[in-house]
Amino acid sequence: MRIWFNRGFSLVPIAKAMMAADPDLAVFISTGEGMPQYDGAAGTWVEPDLPDAEYLAWVEAQIRDHEIDIFIPTHRRELFVGAWLPCWVHVPATAAVLAILEDKCAFAKEITGWEFHAPTWQVHTPAEMREVFNTIKSASSDGIVCIKPLIGVNGHGFWKLEADSPTDHLMRPEFRNIDPEMFFAAIDAEERSESRMRPLAVMEYLPGPEISFDVLALRGRILRYIARTKSSGSQRLQSKHPLDEAVRSLVRHFDLTGVINVQFRRATDGSWKALEINARPAGGSVYAEQFGGKLLADWGGLLTRRITPSQVDQTPIDIEIAFTSKLELAA
Repeated sequence: MRIWFNRGFSLVPIAKAMMAADPDLAVFISTGEGMPQYDGAAGTWVEPDLPDAEYLAWVEAQIRDHEIDIFIPTHRRELFVGAWLPCWVHVPATAAVLAILEDKCAFAKEITGWEFHAPTWQVHTPAEMREVFNTIKSASSDGIVCIKPLIGVNGHGFWKLEADSPTDHLMRPEFRNIDPEMFFAAIDAEERSESRMRPLAVMEYLPGPEISFDVLALRGRILRYIARTKSSGSQRLQSKHPLDEAVRSLVRHFDLTGVINVQFRRATDGSWKALEINARPAGGSVYAEQFGGKLLADWGGLLTRRITPSQVDQTPIDIEIAFTSKLELAA
């Protein structure tokens, strides 16, 4: 059986984890031009940068040439929902749901009124940004305003509008702090030079900790999850968590399938807020595999029909893992 993931994040370790559980499975990945390539997948292809119709034709040719059985798009997925291809196309949700989950403000709007909803504003102009900034600060003088792109993953474009100096974002970018006046000056300049400001999602910063649920689901029903509570240098991995019903309600509401990721973060008042759902496997989903998590292994088994949903592993897990660096002599 042959599976292909098109361009995405952290696909090599995911491919390795799936193949380690099934010697008859080959998992291929593709990457963008100029992007690094790593050993571990059954094969890696470089994707050309093509318009939609030509890209669809290229994907179809790859599927035929490499005899792919299952195609899992993690890039440009809107092209493949409902499209005909000469293999099974595995997508986690409908096109309408994917559009909501890709847009942080649309997701927040969808769960308005839910216990774990995080108020989120969408701004399109510097004037709107200043208004929302003042609204959040007036509601909580100690509150920190944060911004991020409407559409994006891996924290790209995330900033907290608080800093000890105007150069914090330059001298200590890893802390993601920027002086509010520097930020306002930047978006004013963007609007002048580009005639528009890129739209942003704005909310009050949640201090955490953050919990990332790696979920294996089938048509809105969770078969298994691993909750990863993140702290500095370590993560706690649990197969049962107090937010169990919250994550189940989200997966059920959006009728999700496959391995996806749901993120929660704790607010200043101690309540938990749903940040987002990434309808694709997170890079950290591989962490629990070597400790009996088997989310990716069993996902591969379900896709290839090696196992049934009732056979998904339910071994309980509650461990803490640490991250270390290892240096070796070059050959």
